[in-house]
Amino acid sequence: MRKKTKVIAGVLASVAMTTQAFAGGICSRAEETAGVKAEILQQQLMVAAYSCHLEGQYNAFVVNYRPDLIAADGAAQSLFQRASAKGADEYQTFKTQMANDFSMDYQNQDGFCDNAQSMFEQAAEHRGQSLNDLMDALNFDGATPFEQCSVREAATSRDADDGMVEGGTSGAVSRTAR
Repeated sequence: MRKKTKVIAGVLASVAMTTQAFAGGICSRAEETAGVKAEILQQQLMVAAYSCHLEGQYNAFVVNYRPDLIAADGAAQSLFQRASAKGADEYQTFKTQMANDFSMDYQNQDGFCDNAQSMFEQAAEHRGQSLNDLMDALNFDGATPFEQCSVREAATSRDADDGMVEGGTSGAVSRTAR
């Protein structure tokens, strides 16, 4: 478990450093921060599904947490759109960079698939609970590309946007010939 936490923290730090350019001056609300972290988890598990032949476990994860994943995607996308006129494109770039980083971890890190298998097992054990509950059980926490708003900042930025977008990352994967 400790090794898994270090892996996650390292990747999250890498993601945060590569995306700070579009975080300038914008803070994330609590639900947006949780959404970004959920997207990071989903990207890691998606890469693990493809790389480690764990498609069945990933599909079960997506089915079980679909409402939470849709909400997380909407919250994360909303944050990026608030941060920049090119927010939708930057959000897709962020997700692509995460997938690339996790793919490099798979190639360069012993135990990547074992850690992923353990995460899928915990996800199955938490079936019926929220995605936030699962992330708590996994000790899944770390840096995101945006600082979280203080309570005061969150209250003043609440009026600024909120055309939340649904959809995005709720699809399951299957292995196909490449």
